[in-house]
Amino acid sequence: MKKRLNLIIAFLFVNIAAVFFLYTKIPYYWLWGIISLIMAGMHVLWADKKEKPMLLVNSYISGKERAPGNTLTEMVLLGEEDEKLTSWNIYGRNGLVIGRDIGENQVDVNLDQTAYASMIDIEHAVLNYSGNDWYVEDISIKNGISIQKTDGKKYRLAYGKPCKLERGDIIYVALTKLQII
Repeated sequence: MKKRLNLIIAFLFVNIAAVFFLYTKIPYYWLWGIISLIMAGMHVLWADKKEKPMLLVNSYISGKERAPGNTLTEMVLLGEEDEKLTSWNIYGRNGLVIGRDIGENQVDVNLDQTAYASMIDIEHAVLNYSGNDWYVEDISIKNGISIQKTDGKKYRLAYGKPCKLERGDIIYVALTKLQII
């Protein structure tokens, strides 16, 4: 399809060049003819260019593309019994704001309907993707966040100090649990 489109565009540029060369008496319009011929040549080259096949690393799971390697792809809201309540796709993103969407602001992870919503700031925490890793940072004023690592140890984050996330880590936003997988 792209090949055909590029050839059609090249044909149009050749016709435009012919109009500029043959039918205009305005000085320097021949420059536009040359530019049109150059554009036609570029589209012919692009039409001839072979497309690289797309490499799918891990196929599809449940209609979602899997990320390569050990890339973190999802954040899951956990219930009281650690059951999965909802999830957010983080693959391909570069940052997310966690908090409560009250209409005046927009957050990527809205925890307004959770059991401990009253303890969550409007903008409570941010997740940032940098250098192939995800980091969480506390930006709340009152209740802060904690991280429980996969070894079971729990750490309280200092305000404005990012913490690297790993698969299986649980982020406590006030008392609400978000697991990174």
